Amino acid sequence: MADAPDLSALVRSYTFLEDQAVPESPVPRQIAEQIEAGQAKLIQVVKELGETLTSENDGKRARAKTLTTFFVDKLSEKASLVQCATALGELTASTAFGTGEGMEVARGIFSSVSLKAHPQAIRHSVYTLLDLLMTRCRPALQRLGAEFVSGYCALVEGEKDPRNLMISFSIVRVILLEFDIAKNVEDLFDITFCYFPITFTPPPDDPYGISSDDLIVALRACLSATPLFGRLALPLFFDKMQAASEKAKRQTMQALAACFPIYGAAASGEWAGRFSEALIIEVFHASDTDMQDLALTTMRSLFSTLYPDEDASSAPATVDESVHAPPETEDSEMVPARQDEQIEGVAVQVVQNSLDEMAEPDKNNAKPAVRILTALIASSNRLARYVIATAIPPLLELFKDQDQIALRPSVLTHLATLLSSLSPPDPDSTASASAIIFPPPSLSHADGESPLEPFRDDLLSIFTSSSRALTCRLPALTGLSALIQIPTFLSRSELDFCVSSLNDVLVQPDGDEYYDAALDALVLVARLFPSQLESLTLPLLFAAFPSTPFPDPHDPAAGEPYRHALEALAALCLHPSLFEILSVRLSARLEAALASAPASDAEYASATLYAHHLLATLRAVLAEKIRKGHDDVGKYVERFVPGLWSMFVLPTVAAEAEGERCVAKDPRLLVDAGRVVNLVLQRVEVERQSAFAQAANEAFHHGKLEALLGPAAAKEAGQTPFQPLSPSAPVSQQNLVSLFSASLLALRPAVSTPAADLATFLRSLLAQSLSARSEIQLAAIVQLLGSSVNKRAQDLGKFVEQDLPAYFADNVLASAQPPSQRRAALRAWAWAAKGLIVRSDQRGYTMVERMLDLFHDAVLGRPAALMLGVIAEEADRVLSKENFAVIRLLYKQRFFTFLLPKLVGLYKESSGDSQAVYLVALSSVLQHIPKQLTLTELPKLLPLLITSLDLPDPLLRANVLESLATLVKEVPSEMEHSISGIATKVLRGLTGETSQGAGKAAVQLRLASLSFLATLPAHIPYLTLHSQKATVLRELGRAVDDARRDVRRAAVDCRSRWFLYTG
Repeated sequence: MADAPDLSALVRSYTFLEDQAVPESPVPRQIAEQIEAGQAKLIQVVKELGETLTSENDGKRARAKTLTTFFVDKLSEKASLVQCATALGELTASTAFGTGEGMEVARGIFSSVSLKAHPQAIRHSVYTLLDLLMTRCRPALQRLGAEFVSGYCALVEGEKDPRNLMISFSIVRVILLEFDIAKNVEDLFDITFCYFPITFTPPPDDPYGISSDDLIVALRACLSATPLFGRLALPLFFDKMQAASEKAKRQTMQALAACFPIYGAAASGEWAGRFSEALIIEVFHASDTDMQDLALTTMRSLFSTLYPDEDASSAPATVDESVHAPPETEDSEMVPARQDEQIEGVAVQVVQNSLDEMAEPDKNNAKPAVRILTALIASSNRLARYVIATAIPPLLELFKDQDQIALRPSVLTHLATLLSSLSPPDPDSTASASAIIFPPPSLSHADGESPLEPFRDDLLSIFTSSSRALTCRLPALTGLSALIQIPTFLSRSELDFCVSSLNDVLVQPDGDEYYDAALDALVLVARLFPSQLESLTLPLLFAAFPSTPFPDPHDPAAGEPYRHALEALAALCLHPSLFEILSVRLSARLEAALASAPASDAEYASATLYAHHLLATLRAVLAEKIRKGHDDVGKYVERFVPGLWSMFVLPTVAAEAEGERCVAKDPRLLVDAGRVVNLVLQRVEVERQSAFAQAANEAFHHGKLEALLGPAAAKEAGQTPFQPLSPSAPVSQQNLVSLFSASLLALRPAVSTPAADLATFLRSLLAQSLSARSEIQLAAIVQLLGSSVNKRAQDLGKFVEQDLPAYFADNVLASAQPPSQRRAALRAWAWAAKGLIVRSDQRGYTMVERMLDLFHDAVLGRPAALMLGVIAEEADRVLSKENFAVIRLLYKQRFFTFLLPKLVGLYKESSGDSQAVYLVALSSVLQHIPKQLTLTELPKLLPLLITSLDLPDPLLRANVLESLATLVKEVPSEMEHSISGIATKVLRGLTGETSQGAGKAAVQLRLASLSFLATLPAHIPYLTLHSQKATVLRELGRAVDDARRDVRRAAVDCRSRWFLYTG
């Protein structure tokens, strides 16, 4: 049998037929046969006719257009409905598909399709077609007018499928916004409000991804689309407000907040009294803060609709209409239309009710009453003026009443809350639940226009005076913060007066909570008025610094004032102008401290601690500025970094008297300084980083200090040559590699390495790792090695594949080398491997395999196991995005997928004491394994984890317990069979000899043990552990008497959980 003709050829033949030849041509019949046999689809025919549909030849175009009529006629046939709807959807995209065709299709759908008779998939195809018609042929549907609206309402009535409802709601919203619906308002309302409130809950693993919130938002958009729904919807909304279901009540308030402005004052005013009462009840008796906030938001929407600031003539639905309309209910009394008239109506009663509650400001109802007033203040300028004028006088009178002094803290709190509603919220504030949730009214507070003007003197007086009384201090400080934030309200002298009051509390807080509150208020001043803070607050804080380069070492309290000052400066000096002052002043103090050479050990310790605090403050401020996205950090690479380098470099090239100890040579301070320089360089572009790298190269490799320190500082250099990378250099110079490394860690991969040849530079780092004289030197060298390998791995083929293996063979494998040198070489090898693994370079995995081979080495077995934890560690932030390291997505998953099976397999192959090193390796990486991977590998890992609890190292056991606690929470059923044995080992860790020391690791083990035991009652059935309850409680009784407070607190909490642990 001959092959069937190609569909494309048949369609082309059909389009070229003469009109009189069409009836006798076999082509139409052949096309139909292919469709009937399933060899072709109608949609393919439509696509093949694409050009014909827009042909200039009337005959051809008409022949193609008959498809529209054909498909419309077939809509009544259930078997072909989906195909016809899909084909018609394709036809709507044609330029020849005009208004007439759109009207024809719409009428055909309404006359031929009954959606209720079809399953969801078929209904969905019809909804999709209607959506395409609405998108592409809206004018045609608008011409149908009421015919289309009534037809659509009848068609979709009773739809329940979420997918179809999402389409239907979007179509209804367009109808409500763009069609003449005057004759069909009730029909449209019936097909929308019948779904309110949404009760749909998506099934698990819903393939369509439609959530309950999606439907709620779409329905709300329909209900709030037209003011014509107002009188129909509001009575029903009010009924829903009385529902017991919190979900229904929440949806109702969300809908009302959106609908009140649309429905207008006329419709809303008829129900204003009843809705305001219902919302007030919700505010006073809300189940949680979110519900209270929602009720207040709804109330604000209602009152902004009833009391708008615009002229009545400009509003689409004026309040006058409700005032002069026949009163339908007792709630229809409303407000006048014009802004200059007195406030009347429901707002007056709401305000009075709130004032009645606030007459007893210390009672529970006073707080929500004040929040109601803040919602009214945010509603409109008219109401804001009225509320302020009505609410503040009685509060002031109550404050002044000598018989009610005990109420003053509560009165101040409520005044502060009202004032807070007049200013924009602080974007960085960690607001409490009672904080204002609305934008402030657009009132002007300048030139005496503020509604607060009559109360200006009273407010300033009571807040500043109350800040001196301990009982009133906290609310007074909150009130001062609120006054300061009101735009343009305070004059310069008044602002200075407020800042001075805050300074007084900061300097003598009489309690941490007062100090924190005053500091928070001054942070606002720093953000809004930095010049005032500079002139009034900073001098007080700088005056707290010691007059000598270091505090008195014999006075334990001597350092307390400057530490408090530094803490305050760190919070206050984020503004660019303030930070510049801070950097200059702290640099001067730091230079004096570093240049000092105290004679006694106590003075030296005091000076180094002082310098450490200064550097830590600079680092904290820089880190916070970077977090906030400040763009002025980079400029300090020229202004600040050279001076900081000079403070540490110049003392190493100066002549040193015998026995003299210069503070600048303390290697711990080099680490602090490196962190500061690192942060600055992170914010510098490639060009300036390159210039810095070149300057560092000239200094460290050629001894030329001018480019790094600046010409003036370089002239001050002493006669000692600067050769920090030379093995013969003084230790103080060699320690500068720490500062050098921290600086280079921040360089981008595009910046050239500070050496003529990258591989040569890395070889020098390998050599220096073997001659490092201290932990600080070695850490700096290996971190710089790992960072360099990570960023330039593509250029280091020979180094990674030849130089590193040779270094490993000569220094790690060579048992004749001193153990310390072998451990240092292993550390360098591990950091190079880490640099490769973070970027998912296969060469890094090969290096790790060689580390696994060392586990049987008597000297390097345990260090090699611990080095796996170093490779997995991210907390050091050395290889981080901030330092521009190359970090591949999911690298940790790849690494542990490679490592864990090897550890488990090697553990099973070993025996006796040799197994312990594999447990050490597993314990060192446990806290870094992605949780999902731990759960996946649980059957293999659990036996090893349990055995690891017998390790002598308390820190490793603490790591294991943290992982086991996670497993108990995530997969308790998997842990039930083993939990009894684990609990026994944990108790031994809680009270055994290795856990009873005072060291950090022992304390961490005790805390991890208590945390694990506290997890069990909530996740493990009582029957599993009931036999051990008495033993656990007995051992916890001992832990309650622990010497450490944090351990005692954890033990008390754990014991209370086990007391309540019953069947």
